Amino acid sequence: MADTDHTVSTRRDVLAVTGAGLLVGVAGCTGNGDTPADDGGDGTETGGDGGGDEDADDGGDETGDANGEASLDEPVAFPEDVSCPVCNMVPAEYPPWNAQLAHANGDRAFFDTSGCLAAYTAYTDRFSGPDAELEAAWVTGFETGDLLRASDAYFVRVSNPDHVDDVMMRNPTPFASRGDAKAFVEQFDEYGDEDIITFGDFDQELAMFYRERFIEGDGGMDGDMDMDDG
Repeated sequence: MADTDHTVSTRRDVLAVTGAGLLVGVAGCTGNGDTPADDGGDGTETGGDGGGDEDADDGGDETGDANGEASLDEPVAFPEDVSCPVCNMVPAEYPPWNAQLAHANGDRAFFDTSGCLAAYTAYTDRFSGPDAELEAAWVTGFETGDLLRASDAYFVRVSNPDHVDDVMMRNPTPFASRGDAKAFVEQFDEYGDEDIITFGDFDQELAMFYRERFIEGDGGMDGDMDMDDG
């Protein structure tokens, strides 16, 4: 039998080291220096306006302005006052799990989990997304807490909420490499290599698997939890 408790505690131990920093204004955007949105600790600056640090810390408007100036090929700070278009939770409050994307027209969307990202990419119209191509997306790595480009990540199609200590109970769980994803899969009898997927596999079937209640329109947190339990 797999050691489920070990998997969950390992996740907590890894994120405990970086969790305090991630909960600051750039929640989810801190990492090992490879996320351009984080310029060094003030929690809101993504580009550099010179002496604008104090103003940026005063509210969400300055953060929004800085994010708007960022390249669409880069992740940005998670705004503290923006809700997930799928579940209505606030992504900035969930740095160990959150995700984001940019549309070609400049619009961005922020998600508390990769499962909500999956629902949005498959049913963009359902969640009031623009009629514009997806430019890029980023997810938070399960083991590291760093933002990963979704197109470079590998995901495990987690089906049992007991296998991860997850805010939405279960999600397509992101890893930086296929080897890392495979190591996770090998801990559980329920999964095999077919459960290791890529961002290109995010389709309507996967979206319905994780967020059916929200997609069907009678969601809310309670509805999604009921779906996840069964």
